[in-house]
Amino acid sequence: MKLSFLILPVLVFSANQSLANISSASMFKEMRALNPAVISQRPAGTFAAMIKKDLVDKEQVVPNGSSTSEIDITNLSLFYGGKGGKGITTELSAEIGTGTKDDNVNQSGAVQQVSTTSDLMLAQAAVGFLNNFGLSFLRVSNDITQTNTDTNSTLTSITGGIKFTAGLDFGLFYQSSSFTQEGTSLGLPVNNKFDMPRYGIGIGYSNKVFHIEVGYVKDVNQIKEELGGGSGAGENVATYNPAKIVGTIEFKFKKLTLGVTSSYYIDGYFDFTNLIFNTMVLSSNKESRLENIFNFSFGGDKGHSFSGSASMSTVESTESPPTLLSGTKYKTTTKILGAVLSYSYAF
Repeated sequence: MKLSFLILPVLVFSANQSLANISSASMFKEMRALNPAVISQRPAGTFAAMIKKDLVDKEQVVPNGSSTSEIDITNLSLFYGGKGGKGITTELSAEIGTGTKDDNVNQSGAVQQVSTTSDLMLAQAAVGFLNNFGLSFLRVSNDITQTNTDTNSTLTSITGGIKFTAGLDFGLFYQSSSFTQEGTSLGLPVNNKFDMPRYGIGIGYSNKVFHIEVGYVKDVNQIKEELGGGSGAGENVATYNPAKIVGTIEFKFKKLTLGVTSSYYIDGYFDFTNLIFNTMVLSSNKESRLENIFNFSFGGDKGHSFSGSASMSTVESTESPPTLLSGTKYKTTTKILGAVLSYSYAF
């Protein structure tokens, strides 16, 4: 897989709500954390509102033809994070998202078209206490509608984490999650339920002007996928071990704060809070991929700020076409154009 990435910062922004931060809190106050224990380090209370837009084009070369997909995703979110300390620190966030996807497969002159719509609702609450412990609760609901298909996917999770400092910062968490899918697909009933537990560990160093850390997150359960081609069920099965390696560097010079978070996604790992993007863009892709998020801010620690960003990326991978059921994967080029606008107030 080949990935090229360019992001252009404008004004004051946190370019994405990518999940990071296991051993210590981010210098960007509205950044969500993987480990809820670190939210007690937030230096100031923060209100934030954000709108994010993703436009995605996919192109594939299939036998005797081609496949294209156009995807449009919009997310709106609200965030509140209390000021940290040795007492109790709260964090609340809510998000709604909508997405549309138009697939066109042209094979030997015959054109197949599939339209998909997706709606998402997310609610998350977290509590940090005693500056070393934290709990968070997450619920995500995602409705998907196609011709003869209407499903609802619901993910709920409870995360417990701890952090401590012994020269370096250390953090770890465990997330108990369940995933249910109900509805109909091609006229047949769908009723799936399975657990998705995961754990994470991180180590880093931080002070008032510098923050660096690396972390590792892994799903406890393997994923098995029937590839077909064998003499029967179970003869040709792929086994995946979803995981993520994440690294963050942030530094502050007077009023200027810069940061980058790089995440290496392995075997189809995805962030639960990014469910709609995973469903619409990456659900059939189990290949490993690299994602880079750049953050930039200029201003004081308190008061109002406005923000914005624009980003472009191209991912080359192999995927199955949306209307072909053989399971055969073909070269796929995915081009992503994203934009973020947000307002925040720190107090």
